[in-house]
Amino acid sequence: MKSHLTTLLIALIVGYLGGISSQSFQPQSTPVDQSLKKHTAESSNSLPMQTESSDLTPQMALIQQKIHWLEMQLNELAKNQATLTDSIEDKTEKSVEKSIRQHLPVAPNKDNLVAAGVNPEYADAILRRISQQEFRRMELINLIQRKASPDLRQYRDELREIQQNKITLRSELGDDDYDQYLSVTEQNNRVKVSSVMSGSPAESNGFQKDDVIVYYGDQKILNSTDIRNATLTGDIDSLTNVEILRDGSRMSLTVPRGTLGVQLEAVQIDPAQ
Repeated sequence: MKSHLTTLLIALIVGYLGGISSQSFQPQSTPVDQSLKKHTAESSNSLPMQTESSDLTPQMALIQQKIHWLEMQLNELAKNQATLTDSIEDKTEKSVEKSIRQHLPVAPNKDNLVAAGVNPEYADAILRRISQQEFRRMELINLIQRKASPDLRQYRDELREIQQNKITLRSELGDDDYDQYLSVTEQNNRVKVSSVMSGSPAESNGFQKDDVIVYYGDQKILNSTDIRNATLTGDIDSLTNVEILRDGSRMSLTVPRGTLGVQLEAVQIDPAQ
């Protein structure tokens, strides 16, 4: 951008000088001028050049003033461009950081739980149970990998049970409080429809792009795993209600259980919606 302005500046100066030169040195062809030229050709040969030089002095000063003004404008534009570039880079960096936070799991901690409305003592108890279970899981894996223990089968059974009944924040808090926790920690807490497949139950029953799925039957939907598991429950083709959020308003659609026929995208919204 600066190089374009510099080229424009040079063009303006050259054009301006060219205009002055043509006005100052172009000969006149009027009868009066021809008569004067003939009458004074020998007596005042150097006078026109002196007059022309004298006339150019204020014009050159004006040119220098305009050049100085254009340089100031060029510097101001370059400064504004640099400021705008820095602002765009800063906003882009913050957007990337937010996206990373939303897609990476956040390690649970007491401060976040309390900020989500959990009692501090209860928060401590939850975190302790989760930590104890994780330690036991790691311990069992170590024992199983040794392969020499007579209790190998017992260790495998216990590990399987832990994996099936894993203590999580959601299982301890319940869906609503966990939803609030996800919001406080700026994690995705809903899924929205990114596309509706042709010929699917979703299409024939009124689903639209950008619909946010809140409930499938009586199960609250916080992620894509929830909706996948929900469609596996109940008798195939039996009807169920799906509560959605569309343009800020809640509405209910009725669909047969089974494959819904939508592509989903994780999003973050206010739990109060």
